[in-house]
Amino acid sequence: MDSTVSGAATGGAPLEVFLREYLDRTGGAWDEVEPQVYDVALPEGTDPPPGRDRDGGGLRLTFDPEALPEHPAAQLASFGTPLVDRLLADALRRGRAGRFYFVGLNLRPHDLLGRVRRSVRVAAATIQIEHVRALHFPQVVFWFQAAFVSDQKEQIILPVAVDLHYGREVRHRDELLAPARLAEHPAPPLPPARAASLASGYRLARAQILRSATALANTRGRELTERCDLQIARLTQYYTDLRDELDEQKRRSKSADAAARHAERVSALEREHQVRATELRNKSVLHVDLRLLQLLRIEQPKLLVRTTLAAEGGAPARLDVVWDPLTDALEAVACPHCGTPSYDFTMNRFGQIGCAACPVSTGAKPPRR
Repeated sequence: MDSTVSGAATGGAPLEVFLREYLDRTGGAWDEVEPQVYDVALPEGTDPPPGRDRDGGGLRLTFDPEALPEHPAAQLASFGTPLVDRLLADALRRGRAGRFYFVGLNLRPHDLLGRVRRSVRVAAATIQIEHVRALHFPQVVFWFQAAFVSDQKEQIILPVAVDLHYGREVRHRDELLAPARLAEHPAPPLPPARAASLASGYRLARAQILRSATALANTRGRELTERCDLQIARLTQYYTDLRDELDEQKRRSKSADAAARHAERVSALEREHQVRATELRNKSVLHVDLRLLQLLRIEQPKLLVRTTLAAEGGAPARLDVVWDPLTDALEAVACPHCGTPSYDFTMNRFGQIGCAACPVSTGAKPPRR
């Protein structure tokens, strides 16, 4: 079978596109017999569908239920079918971690000095550029899966991107994941920028996702409690009506043992009421499971700009800033004193720089070396 059949390489529903790309990348093969009907050979090591031997040859799949009468031996491929679930799980296992390079960025911005001066403000100081280096700055995108389980199950994918250089969240995640700008090889090759470990990035991403998952869980928990209270109220009313019927039967009955039977029935109803109410409460307990699905490391070119700050009557200082050509803007600068991201700084006569959160005293002495 030829995986380059004319007309099949483009178009199609997302699941069809996934099947073709999965087989192309894993050593399988496919042939489009007609629109939405395929003969496929699964990659080596893939479990065959039920009823087929591991060496049972090709398999016919269709994405169109209406094609089954014409192809009775074909299997319907759709989300939730065992074969598709296995292929999706295998693709997920193979692609848990990846690495790409961001390409096609302008590393020679016009009037860089002017842009730096307009972005970074240092009171009573003049900024000059000492030198500029293009480096690869690692950005990592983490995809977490949050499962909310109670009387029903809901799964949500929560992505977050982290800049390992600064150790903070990346806000322009969608632009960073533009498929046309990601390549397996750098263009041009660049040295790496200083960066934190992947484990540190994971801890930062997980902390951010925990906040998001907690907010989602609180919302679902409130909805679940309200629904449970409503169901229990209806249940209570149902058993109240049953007791009223028993009371009415007791009043109408002239049997001597009617009172005893009435007491037994009321007691049984009360026990049943409590059991069913407890079951509803147990089913309404929300459990949250959070796990990492995938991560993608993207090496993005940026400009590390070393600047010199000079003020009249004071010692000069150096401040490293980063220009991001993807957003065409200067990134918030980490304060040399406290690490807080900022664009506004002060500098004392000893050349010490601080942000608004930790203003540097004009009378402070320089640190001992």
